[in-house]
Amino acid sequence: MTASIDRIVSRVARWPGVETAPHRFGGTEFRVAGKEIGHVHDAGVVDLAITKSIRDSLLTDGLADPHHVLPDSAWVTYRVRSEVDVPGAMRLLRLAYLWRLLALRRRGIDFEQTCDIEAELDRLDLSFELDGIVRTTFRDVIQRREPA
Repeated sequence: MTASIDRIVSRVARWPGVETAPHRFGGTEFRVAGKEIGHVHDAGVVDLAITKSIRDSLLTDGLADPHHVLPDSAWVTYRVRSEVDVPGAMRLLRLAYLWRLLALRRRGIDFEQTCDIEAELDRLDLSFELDGIVRTTFRDVIQRREPA
C-alpha cells in the first residue's frame, strides 16, 4: 500500500463501529454493522457504497467518478494519486460512514453515542443539493437524540 492509503486505512479504522477486513479484490474493506461502506485498493483507488441519488450528486459536483468497474451502479470511485487527495477521500468515506450511521439510527441502532451527525454534516461542507439529499432522507433521525 502507498503511504497515503495507509493513512486513510489507519484513520477510518479508528472511527467507532468500523471494522476492517481484506477486500476480495485486494486492499482493505471498511464495514459498519457488517455492511461495507467502502474500500481502498493498494493502487490508490477508493470505492464507496452509497445511493444512486448521492452518487449522481457527487458526480455532478465533480467529487467522485463513476465506479471504475461498475459505472452504472450506486458505487463511486475516488483516486488517491498523492497526499493532497487524502482529504477528499476522507471526506467521502466520512459521508458514507455518516450515511450508514443514519440508516442504523433509523432502525434504533446507534454505534457512536457522541456523534452529532448534524454538526458532522456541516463540517463536510457538502453542496446544497447533496446536503439536502442527506438531511431530507434522514430528517426524522438527524436530531432525534442530542449527543451525550
